[in-house]
Amino acid sequence: MIKRLRELEPIELTTFTNELKEDILARVTDKIPHLESSLAVAELTVALHYLLKTPEDILIWDVGHQAYVHKALTDRLDDLATQRTKDGISGFLKRDESPYDFFGAGHASTSISALAGVCIADLATGRNRKRVAVIGDGSMTGGQSFEALNHLATLKTDALIVLNDNDGSIDPTVGALHQNNRYMDYFHSLGWEYSFLENGNDITAVIAYLQSSLARGGKRVVHIRTKKPNLSKKKSYEPGTTFQWWAAEQIREILHYRSDLRIFSPAMFASSGFGPLRDDFPKQFMDTGINEPHTVTTAAAMAAAGGRAWVHIYSTFLQRAIDQIIHDVALQNLPVVFLVDRAGLVGADGPTHHGVFDLGFLMDVPNATIWNPRNGDELQTMIFNASELQMKLDGPLFIRYPKDKTVCDSPEEFDSYKWMINQGSNSLILSTGAVSSRVQPGVFDHLHLGQIKPLPEDLAHILKDYSNVLILEESIGSGGLFGAIAGLVADEDFEVKLVKRKISDKFTSHGRRQELLKELGLIP
Repeated sequence: MIKRLRELEPIELTTFTNELKEDILARVTDKIPHLESSLAVAELTVALHYLLKTPEDILIWDVGHQAYVHKALTDRLDDLATQRTKDGISGFLKRDESPYDFFGAGHASTSISALAGVCIADLATGRNRKRVAVIGDGSMTGGQSFEALNHLATLKTDALIVLNDNDGSIDPTVGALHQNNRYMDYFHSLGWEYSFLENGNDITAVIAYLQSSLARGGKRVVHIRTKKPNLSKKKSYEPGTTFQWWAAEQIREILHYRSDLRIFSPAMFASSGFGPLRDDFPKQFMDTGINEPHTVTTAAAMAAAGGRAWVHIYSTFLQRAIDQIIHDVALQNLPVVFLVDRAGLVGADGPTHHGVFDLGFLMDVPNATIWNPRNGDELQTMIFNASELQMKLDGPLFIRYPKDKTVCDSPEEFDSYKWMINQGSNSLILSTGAVSSRVQPGVFDHLHLGQIKPLPEDLAHILKDYSNVLILEESIGSGGLFGAIAGLVADEDFEVKLVKRKISDKFTSHGRRQELLKELGLIP
């Protein structure tokens, strides 16, 4: 389709773009917010591929939510119907999927850093080509975008940044830069030339602006306003269905009597189940923008000041704040409660979003406590206990729960472990988290660990009576729960055979959560 596009006359581009949008609409039926973001930049995408000689020229996208039109133009239009399904194409940019996907994109605020890397490579080799990065106003709230702008401005090179401004990412854009519309002053202060286009959905105007900026060279920002089509149904929070829903219900009860509690999140409230709560308790929900390190350190300082600070964050984004967790929270013994959403395999979003790494590194953080609920009942109990125990903690508490359906109909007391099957077998299944609820009864005993750090004090006494122990956990690597159990067995010098059942040591592709868990042998 790229060849056909570049043979068109400029007057034909509007019709071409409109027809392309209709073709995409006919093929994409899920993840509608991503579809809206992509259609908002349809004109921009067509204009960039029309003017650039991609893939020889470099086009970098931030996050990848807006890449559906890009994919359609680069020979993946029909494949959009398989997007985010097992063995189908990714919902994000992926280097091994197409030569036009120059740089993988799944987490925000990376595109300008990638652009800097390309510029440095070309300076080293003397290569002359066009280099463009597209970043949204939501991603501009991330500190990495400032770091990249500040550095790239010092290089003697040509680079073009397109700021796609549509007033939001997953949540509306926050922060003074956007609210006060001081982008021109901001970019000028960092040494970038700046121009603004109000109608970024007028392809004729977009072509003219981009053509002029590319021809003039230097380090330039083209700030365009785009408008997303409204294709989404009103967000539905179906009662009693998911870990997210039960978490929100328990938080609602707590907020009624803990008016001093503040919940921080790096722009993730709308998709967490907390959207209605934010409307009802606006002073208690703090959206910091897409800036995970800032979010965690701010919560740490609130705790240091004697406040009740909680952080809601996806597991995959917690990775971006591990330094702050170690140095700003745990090292200072600060009682910050973390609601780690999307822990484990997330399904269709794939390897950029699977929450499979945090358990490995959190288990090695001193002063941390880690709870993994098996269902909604245990999750609600954990959240309630966290609200009661918080000010007595000597470090962070992490409550990790998956993007999955669950039940919650039998209130229970929280204990660090729960016997699911105890029938005197010489073999034990030791599991944690939501996979515990999927272990089928059999000849083995089954012990679910709701708390895995620190391990229950009497766990060594329990393990010494078994010849075989199978450790079942939804995480990757040799650490995590398995590493902790192996260390305990070594310390106690038990003669017990340990069997590890975890996520294999490779990146797990996208697909439905249940089919991925089955494929990996984590559920029957």
